[in-house]
Amino acid sequence: MTSASTVPLGQRRPMAVYANAFDVTKIPVKAYEQYDVMTPDVESVRWRHRIVERLQNHDAPKVFRLCLFDGKSILYSAAPLDLPDGTSGNYTLVVPGKGRVTVKVARVAGDTVTFDDLIKFLTGKISDQTPKVSVALNLLQFIIRQAPNLKYPNNGRAYFTSGGSKDLRGGLQLFRGFFQSVRPAIGRVLVNVDISAAAMYKPGPFVDIALEVLNIRGNARALSYRKHSKEWNILSQFFRNVLVDIKLPKKTVTKKIVGLVEAAGRFPFTQEQEDGSSLPTTVAEYYHKTYNIRLSFPDIIGIELSRGSGKNTVIPAELCTVAAGQRYTRKLPQNMTSMMVDFSKFRPEKRLEMIVGQKGDRVQPPTLEYATSPYIQDAGMEIAEKPIMLQGQMLKSPTIFYGKKQAADVNNGAWNITRQHLHSPEIIKAWAVVDYSLRLDQCIIKAFMDTLEQCCTARGMGVRAKPAYKRGSGVGSIDRDIKEACSLALVSAGAPPGYNKPPDIVLVILPQSAADIRQDVKRAGDVTLGVSTQCVREDNIAKFSGRQLDQYCNNIAIKINARLMGVNSIPSSPAYDWFTKEDFMFFGADVGHPGPGVQNKPSVASVVFSYDRHGVKYSATSRVQQPRQERIGELGPMVYDAITRYGKVNGRAPRRLMLFRDGLSEGEYAGVGELEFQDIKEAVRRVWAEVKLNDPPPLITYLIVGKRHHVRFFPTNPQDGDRKSGNVQAGFVASEGIANPIAKDFYLLSHGGILGTSRPAHYIVLKDEIFNFDVRPIQEVAYTLCHAYVSATRSVSIPAPGVLCGCTTIFFDVWEL
Repeated sequence: MTSASTVPLGQRRPMAVYANAFDVTKIPVKAYEQYDVMTPDVESVRWRHRIVERLQNHDAPKVFRLCLFDGKSILYSAAPLDLPDGTSGNYTLVVPGKGRVTVKVARVAGDTVTFDDLIKFLTGKISDQTPKVSVALNLLQFIIRQAPNLKYPNNGRAYFTSGGSKDLRGGLQLFRGFFQSVRPAIGRVLVNVDISAAAMYKPGPFVDIALEVLNIRGNARALSYRKHSKEWNILSQFFRNVLVDIKLPKKTVTKKIVGLVEAAGRFPFTQEQEDGSSLPTTVAEYYHKTYNIRLSFPDIIGIELSRGSGKNTVIPAELCTVAAGQRYTRKLPQNMTSMMVDFSKFRPEKRLEMIVGQKGDRVQPPTLEYATSPYIQDAGMEIAEKPIMLQGQMLKSPTIFYGKKQAADVNNGAWNITRQHLHSPEIIKAWAVVDYSLRLDQCIIKAFMDTLEQCCTARGMGVRAKPAYKRGSGVGSIDRDIKEACSLALVSAGAPPGYNKPPDIVLVILPQSAADIRQDVKRAGDVTLGVSTQCVREDNIAKFSGRQLDQYCNNIAIKINARLMGVNSIPSSPAYDWFTKEDFMFFGADVGHPGPGVQNKPSVASVVFSYDRHGVKYSATSRVQQPRQERIGELGPMVYDAITRYGKVNGRAPRRLMLFRDGLSEGEYAGVGELEFQDIKEAVRRVWAEVKLNDPPPLITYLIVGKRHHVRFFPTNPQDGDRKSGNVQAGFVASEGIANPIAKDFYLLSHGGILGTSRPAHYIVLKDEIFNFDVRPIQEVAYTLCHAYVSATRSVSIPAPGVLCGCTTIFFDVWEL
């Protein structure tokens, strides 16, 4: 283990920022009783909240008025509840839209929940986050979230309002809202508040929404679809499990859609008569006789509702209205995803202004309601009105070396390579272009390729042949197009007959919107044919000219050089140079899970690792595993393979291993993190035993890199921010004032924001045999690695091994293994 004082460090200067966190200035002192809420016939969190709301405000307000509900089955009360049987009680409610519901509430035997252990934890009298501390923190979450979660649509952690909503078309709309989370820090408790957004089902007549989903203008008769037609499948998937209000003459009921029915008005069934006999009828006849409702569109689709016991009910679509306040939890289409990003994007000063809020804002933030929330007041809890200020440091940018030891000028995480030679340029002996563009003339494509060739040559690469050209046919012929282009490239390069190695690179020109073509191109190149591919978009080729086109082609050139196993540049900083003096390996590890709503598809565990002396060349290994399993089940064998391959390339064993693990949540640090660290140790022992090495095993540093959090930084002085985006500049690092009490951690903003508010990466140091838990050199090494992503001339948001690991996961998702 290294003494921290022996690791050289680069320059850094102090800097203060605001963070979107608010101090809990007074922690509750009350003790809370815990109760179970049993609703055996109700599975939906939405309905459970409504049931508790009925208890609190209508059926038993004196008993349940200020209780805290977790949305599942746990209820907290600051005073013992006056239940009918002392410690339990049954309540029968009539919930609008749901009907009659029976609820049982029973006190949980055991200690009351207090905040004593949490206070000891914050002041260092307890070193571990014990179960009592965790329960107290969860209770604080419920206290701050209860009021808005009872009032607005929510996902538990964030709530959403219709103020400032945006119509997405396609039956969806976007709501803005606010995320809230209680987080412990050293000596304090913070409330993290951030802007959030959600896609919502648009409320309204089912028929109108269905027509909008299909992008059809016309009347309802257009919905006369047959089962399993294309339109049927689209509507069936979109409306599955959606709640609809069914309006009848004397009542409105809310039910969940389980399926669709064709020609619902003609749907036949047998209706039981008063004398016990059954008569055949149809849905249209039933509604006419029972409710005096004549269906206007008996031949269009209807909805199917579950009644239990295998019996379903068919409802005409024209009687249904999509209920308001329902979140859309499936994956958004690509065009809507970009709209969601734009909707959620705010400059830093605007974002902070919205979080702090002002009286009269269209969407009121929770920070303005903390002082008046009855739940917070009842708890005796107080929260500061202004966001906290953090004292952090600005790290000096690493040096980026190109050929002949020329250094690039790095400014806010970006640099230019116009006058640089690549560090180790490669040679293009044979290449081809496959053209799927819709609007580009061949003369424009030729001019683009000539400029690209000039940029490759100017950066030091050798280009031995002109690229062959192949006009692509499109989806369904990708493999054939690329295979033919490969043959043309070899002929153009003068390859001898029988030469069957692929060309160096195939450049593929895509239309502006071509996600499907790109997926097929990557599958064909990386899986089927074994040839490197580089995609470019026709709109970029068309819109750039002169210096902008040169810059674009330079960016393509460095990507091509990297695909050919060349080295574009070498990052350098004092701590990084110290680390790389010994034989070393950087690792990135992650698990990619199926998208929302995707069933029967495995998760993919990926590990990337460096194998060169500069830390810029990487290889990868991947495994499939059980869906949504977060622990990397075969991490040991994957690390074993990586170290073995490193040894074959370098002829010696590594002395230092540094692994950046993405994707673990706080609850998985101790369990999954500890198990994976032991898996790495076991892989090392296995290699050393099999090769019979006498050298000491490598020292290991295991870090978690988190991106899915809501901490943001804001300049205290506009002059300290980026003059274009307003963001805190790249290189800012903070730990004091926001650090986790149970782990060494820090937040590093490593990239210069372009649009919106930049998100820092959160680093948690779980194990550290190299730096002895001194986070300063770890910060510098991580920041330097953020400048080592070979396909960019900008620093990235997390170290290069993590970015590359994410790419590996995406490709497995494309291949659908």
